[in-house]
Amino acid sequence: MRVGGFKPYRYDRRPRRSAQPWLLLMALVLLGLLGYRLGGSSWQRPPLAIDVHTSNGAQTGGRVLSQESARYYTASEAAAIIRQDYGASTLPVESGITKVVFRYRSYDLDGTPVVVFARAYLPTGKLSMPVFAFAPGTTGIGDACAGSLEVPAKANWANYDAHMMAYASQGYATVITDYEGMRDPTRLHHYMVGALEGRAVLDSIRALEDLRQTRGRLNTDAIVLGGYSQGGHAAFWADKIAADYAPDVKIAGVVGWGPVMDVRETWSDVTRGANINWFGPFVLTSYADYYHRKYDLASILQPPWIPQLTQQVTSHCVDSVLAFWGHEPTKVYQPAFLTAITSPTFNTTYPELALDMERNIASDAHTASAKLINEGSKDNVVLPIQQQTTLPIMCQHSIGPVQLKSYPATHYDDMTLSFRDTLAWMTSLRQGARPVTTCPAPPA
Repeated sequence: MRVGGFKPYRYDRRPRRSAQPWLLLMALVLLGLLGYRLGGSSWQRPPLAIDVHTSNGAQTGGRVLSQESARYYTASEAAAIIRQDYGASTLPVESGITKVVFRYRSYDLDGTPVVVFARAYLPTGKLSMPVFAFAPGTTGIGDACAGSLEVPAKANWANYDAHMMAYASQGYATVITDYEGMRDPTRLHHYMVGALEGRAVLDSIRALEDLRQTRGRLNTDAIVLGGYSQGGHAAFWADKIAADYAPDVKIAGVVGWGPVMDVRETWSDVTRGANINWFGPFVLTSYADYYHRKYDLASILQPPWIPQLTQQVTSHCVDSVLAFWGHEPTKVYQPAFLTAITSPTFNTTYPELALDMERNIASDAHTASAKLINEGSKDNVVLPIQQQTTLPIMCQHSIGPVQLKSYPATHYDDMTLSFRDTLAWMTSLRQGARPVTTCPAPPA
């Protein structure tokens, strides 16, 4: 049985050869004339199947394809939205904020172009805005779960409007991306595929620069990446691949709130009390489709979940996953699997799944960026132990300083409790300071 019934559409399929080259030429001329007539006074180039910018021979994403909407919020309106999450700790809002929803180009690892949605939050009248690029936590895999579709009054997936306006209110040009496959009926969102998540983050920054509202207004010398939960995984992966995929993006720092750094550890933490039973079905569906696997589901999941797994995964956004998959791991997973995933024998018992999770570890980036992890000591989704085991690994690999800060927070209020400290950390990066590190001192 193939998990993940969506087969990614390939835009790079080989076209049929034309029997007569002159027929092709005539067709192009007719298309040009039609484009002229439909476009009014100027010819509109039809979209290409592959629209590639190149940089040193590599594909470069980030071109804005369209702006879906733009809305202006007065300072008082923005402050009211921020207060929904930040309450009395909301900082003064000095100007209005413009929110722009747009579509941009990114690329799959095989070169297939993909379309991704993002939102920008821009303080009014400010020039030389520093850039904060944010990746959201899990909202879901189905198209209806894309973060850009969030309406907190109907379904609150984290109220990202409030978080992004909080940073925009302090002068940042803030961009928050969806992920590959979201709002795209031709392909599945490939959850926890780190390089795809990272490309979306990096290309959203390039797209931010391509927006007409930001031209001439951005300071891109010290860009900060951030992400919450799944978004932490995405942000650290963006930093990890930036030198190869986006050398034009100058990353000063990366901050993660309760970030997923290790997919296997996140999954295995259901045996230690993590309230995240839905995580395994999401990963199975995503990885089976992306890596073309046929995992032995009968040895992983309880029988009721197997027949309709893809439909179930794509039908539930993050606000309904807890009720659907419940709180008891043994009702979702086979007991033998729960034993194996915490055992050293897992790699031999489930070699393909172990490999697919290992290739998406986020903690081994050899980069010069400063790194900040904000953990919640009360987090029962991505357990604090993951951040604590991640720290020495990041310290071992990172060229830049690594800092772990703990707050008396749950997974969901970690961002608000750490807000002012994070702003101070971001300001120090812009001023050229080297942040504090909590890495152990190297042996003498």
